[in-house]
Amino acid sequence: MSYGDQERPRSVEIGASLLATVGVLIVGRVAYGVAVNLGQDQWSSGARAVFLVLNSFVLVFGLFVLLLGDQVRRGRTWAWITGLVMLPFTILFGVVLLLITALSGAVPWAGAGVVLVAVAALITLSAPRATRAYFTRGPAHPAPPVGQAAWTGGRS
Repeated sequence: MSYGDQERPRSVEIGASLLATVGVLIVGRVAYGVAVNLGQDQWSSGARAVFLVLNSFVLVFGLFVLLLGDQVRRGRTWAWITGLVMLPFTILFGVVLLLITALSGAVPWAGAGVVLVAVAALITLSAPRATRAYFTRGPAHPAPPVGQAAWTGGRS
């Protein structure tokens, strides 16, 4: 449970799990939406092609968010920063999904789930001091071996 010599905070574990859950919810929503909408007979072949292309982008986005959850759990700073940038877009996507579903008269479970879990992930990965300290730690510079001079950058 440690990364290098630093113990991974529990808030990082929770935030990474929530981020991965957002990815799973997005992938599940795409799979369900494709299965339901392709079963309808009133779609033309052009409309089906556009629908599949658009959903393929959303699917790739969801899979990337799922990958980010794993990389955040492993302590990768690039994944943490990317997750903090992508989560507001995910919240926006969830709100749009929520509104579209609610306006069509259905219960917006998927949109509400994406929004709630993404907000929780964003708060968990940005608010706790232990999480920020874990990801903003300086690089570990090992001391030179005993008896050798430190590297001077080409100067004597």
